[in-house]
Amino acid sequence: MTETRHVLRIRRTDSDGEHILVQVIPSGNKTLDLKLVASENEHVYPATITELKVKALQASNYSGDLDEWKTILRYALLRYQPATPLPDALQGLEMVAALSGTAITITLRKNIGGIHQRLGSIQLKQNDAEAIDFFDWAGTAVSSSDGLRDQLNTLQASAELQREQVARLNRQLDDLVQAKKDHEEELLQKFATLLNAKKLKIRDQQRLLAGAKVDPKTAAAVSGSRNGTGNRREAGGSRNAKRKANGANVEPDEASEDGVVAEEGRLEDDDLMREQETPQQTEDDATEGDDDDDESGFDAAPSSSLAVGTGVTSKIKAIEATSDGPTSKHSDAGSPPPRRELPFARKGAHVDVEAKRPEAKIAHVAAAEEEDDETDDEL
Repeated sequence: MTETRHVLRIRRTDSDGEHILVQVIPSGNKTLDLKLVASENEHVYPATITELKVKALQASNYSGDLDEWKTILRYALLRYQPATPLPDALQGLEMVAALSGTAITITLRKNIGGIHQRLGSIQLKQNDAEAIDFFDWAGTAVSSSDGLRDQLNTLQASAELQREQVARLNRQLDDLVQAKKDHEEELLQKFATLLNAKKLKIRDQQRLLAGAKVDPKTAAAVSGSRNGTGNRREAGGSRNAKRKANGANVEPDEASEDGVVAEEGRLEDDDLMREQETPQQTEDDATEGDDDDDESGFDAAPSSSLAVGTGVTSKIKAIEATSDGPTSKHSDAGSPPPRRELPFARKGAHVDVEAKRPEAKIAHVAAAEEEDDETDDEL
């Protein structure tokens, strides 16, 4: 730190409107090695402090450490400017003086909302033998004032520059806000124009559609295709038709089954009558018949067998015609579509199985009749 002199003006608390002047002169190698000379315009009050003994200047209730106390002394006596922001220890710091007899006490205290906290004090005793030069004090004060004035001018110039920059930025911001506002208004106008054009086009199309002639059937078909109801109705109708056709096919099958059972009973009665009328063949007759066949070299012509087979075949065809009769009539009358095997057509499948059983019985009866006819031929 540069060793310079300072002249301090300190307010007196014992007399309103009065003050004292204190000249601060460096007196050693360390920062706080100082000589203080005070005067109230009548007497001289000199004192000397050293950095090694500054702790003795603290108040008894001061809770800060030594470094903080040294910072407070440098700020109060030497106008030392710490780095910003100002530390809490220097917030609200003030220095006052009070004359008491032949001594002046300079007190350092902290003003916190009107409450004063005493940090420390320096006592200067009266000594009129100390020579003082007020002209030198005035020169020191003027020099300090000039330095402060230069510093003030520099700060003012910097503040003016900053003010101009802020004003320029504000103007740019205003221009941007205005440009944004103009752009939004332009977009709204374009949107309104486009919306009006679309509305006009829609109204023109509505007029054209209102004046056009539309086929009601075509309109209904289009509406049905959009709603998806047309296909559902057709599918429902086809399902109902198929179910009716299956029901119609089942009833003739039951009727044909009854006819087959009746025909089978009639054939069994005919077989019993033939067995009663036909005499039994003896072993000799059978042997003679075999010899005759061997002598001729040819098998006997089974004329009666063919006749019986033909008769049985005609009976089978008649039974099939009887069983198919109601179905063919129903087919000719209603002409239903071909029957398909569906999950719900179980009854029809059961009827088909029952219809196949009489055919096997008819084949068995035909074989029995053929054996009876061969026996008649041999006799």
